[in-house]
Amino acid sequence: MKKIKSFALMTLFVSASLFTSCSSDSENEEQNPETSQNDYWPTAVGNQWVLNQGGNETTMKILSAQNVNGETYFKFDKFITASSEVSGSASASIKKVQGDYYIKMDDINISANGFTGKISGYEFIFFKDYLDVNKTWTGSYTQVTTYTGIPSITTNVEYTGTIIEKGATATVKNVTYKDVVKFTLTLETSMEGQSAGSTDAEYWVAKGVGVIKFSFNDTSSELVSYKLK
Repeated sequence: MKKIKSFALMTLFVSASLFTSCSSDSENEEQNPETSQNDYWPTAVGNQWVLNQGGNETTMKILSAQNVNGETYFKFDKFITASSEVSGSASASIKKVQGDYYIKMDDINISANGFTGKISGYEFIFFKDYLDVNKTWTGSYTQVTTYTGIPSITTNVEYTGTIIEKGATATVKNVTYKDVVKFTLTLETSMEGQSAGSTDAEYWVAKGVGVIKFSFNDTSSELVSYKLK
C-alpha cells in the first residue's frame, strides 16, 4: 500500500499540481482582477506548445472550445506525465475569467508497476495574473485514486500559489521572453488522514506566450517552440 500511495502522489504532483472534486478558493488581498489587461496563456483553437523534458518533446495543442454554463473552456489534446515507475494521461482544458486561469482535467488513467487505475478529475485556479509580488491564492481539494483490485485512496490537498517575480526577462532554449511572471505552487498533502508532506512546483509564464518553463523536484520542462492562431 505504501508504494501504491507513492504512485498516487507522483501522479498528483507531476500532472499539474492539484487534485480536486470539491474546492474552496480564496486570496489574501483585495486587488481587482478587472484592472489586469495581461494575457499570459493565449487561448484559441489551433494554438500549440512544444515542451522538452530530459530530451523528450511533448506537444500540447488546443483542439476545441466548449461552452459550459456560459463559460468557455479550451480543450487540449493531452496532458501527459511519465516516469520510470508511473505514467498517466488525461484530457485537460483551460478557461480564463478576467485574470484568473483555471485548469480543468478529466479523470486521469494511470499505469504503475503493473497496476492500472484512475484518479478523479478536478479543476483549480492555476494562476492569477493581477497579483503583486509576494501575494498568494489558496485552495483545498479532495481526490480519490482507484486501482484495480485495491481499495480506493482518498487524497486531501491544500495548496498555496505565490507570485515570486513580475515583469521579468527570461531566456529559455536561447529565446528571450519579456513580461515573465514567476510563481510557485506549494502542496500540503494527506492520504487517509495521514500527512504525506509538502512539495513545490515552480512556473515561468510569459505574456502572450504561455508557460515557458516549469520545474518539480529534480525535473524541469522548457518551451521549445509555439504557434498561436
